[in-house]
This record gives sequence, structure tokens and C-alpha cells, in this order.
Amino acid sequence: MDMDTFATSSWGSQSQLLSALSEVVILLPVFLIIFTWRGFIQALFAKLMGDTTPEEDGFLTLNPTAHIDLLGLLTILGVFFIISAFFTGAIPRTVLLMMLVIMGVRWTHPVHVDETRFTHYRLGGIVTSLAGPIGNLFLAFISVGILKLLLQMTLAQYALISLLEILKNLISIAIFFGVIDLIPLPPFDGGKILRFALPYKMQHIVQWLEEYSFFIMLVLFFAPGVSSIFFGGLHVVSTIIKSFFFSIFF
Repeated sequence: MDMDTFATSSWGSQSQLLSALSEVVILLPVFLIIFTWRGFIQALFAKLMGDTTPEEDGFLTLNPTAHIDLLGLLTILGVFFIISAFFTGAIPRTVLLMMLVIMGVRWTHPVHVDETRFTHYRLGGIVTSLAGPIGNLFLAFISVGILKLLLQMTLAQYALISLLEILKNLISIAIFFGVIDLIPLPPFDGGKILRFALPYKMQHIVQWLEEYSFFIMLVLFFAPGVSSIFFGGLHVVSTIIKSFFFSIFF
């Protein structure tokens, strides 16, 4: 290898590492905001439905330390960095995220809800199950509004670029989480909604889904053809929602 080739290769590797590091730096505040907001909204909706358990457990707060599992979050960001730095394009971000979910990596402290304390059991269950995905979509909506305000402000270019990148990622990831959480399959919130929405005589459907959800997710995420249709569908729905939000503000 001649010196020019070596220099080019070295510069490419450094550039790739810096790009991966930049992505992690952007994702850290994005995840902190999304997961803190999600936990807070779940606790708030549970309280509105009559269960104060999440509030008593300390989740009715916007303090990130109450919601974030720091070790899990750092593990996820570390995996993102390694994949982005050394295996560029090998695994799309959404697929990697779902792989970590299947592997059991958790980045938040779960909000425990006592369903027996709901004022109306079925309604309370449906509303609290919808809290996560609806909260994520609302967060994305508000972020689009903040993005417009930011573009109208006079800021230093480096600060503006950084804030824009954070907001763009926040909007996309919040919408993605909001959409995928509505899938009627445990452990997503859509699976919880089924448990409360279906009558007692149809609860066997929920039990069957809980028993085989792991294998169903493997097929949806990784089976050739099926995964393309699945993630393609998620992308289409997410894009429609994102376009709708932007059409309101821009």
C-alpha cells in the first residue's frame, strides 16, 4: 500500500469514527427526551384513570433519572457506535433497535400500573396502553413546532445545526416508536390494548400472541421479504404522519 492510499484509508476511517461519534452524541439527548416523556405520560394517564401507583413510585416527573436505565441506554448507544463506526450500512438503525428489543436490552425503568385501581377497568387499561404511543406522536408534533420556531431565530450556525439535527432525529424516532408501539402484539402497547379491548371469550387470542410473540417478531424483523414489507409499511405510515405534522406548521 503506497502512502497516498494509506493516507486516504486512514482519513476515511477517522471520518467514519467521527461520524459515528456524532450520531451517538445526537442520539443521547434524543433518547433521554423520548423515554423521559414517555414514562411521565404513562404515569400521568394512569393517575387520570385512577391509579396513583406510578406517581407513588416516582414516575410522575420529567427528571430523566427517574425513567432512564443508564446502563441499558449506554449499552444501546455503544452498539450504535460500533455498528456505525465499523459496519457502515450493515444494519439499518430501526432493525438494530428491534434486535436490541428482542435481546432484552432495556433502556428505561418500567412504569408499573395497578389495573385494579382504575376507576373504569377496561377504559383505564386502554387509555394507559395508548399513553406511550400517543405521547410519542404528540412529542413529535410539538417538536415540529419547535423546529419552525428555531428556524426563525438568529443563532450561531454551529448551535443551529446541532439543534436541528437533534430535533430532526427526535421527530423521526418519536414517530417510529409511536407507530411500532401500536402493533397489536405483545410486548408492544398494541398487545396490551388487545387484552383490554377484547371480550373475555376472546382472551385466548391474547394468550396465543403472548406465547408466540417472540417467534412472530423474528419473522417480521428478519424473514426475507416479510421484513421488507413490515419495515416498508412502518416507514410509509411514519412518513405520512411526519408529512402531516409538517404540513400543519410549514
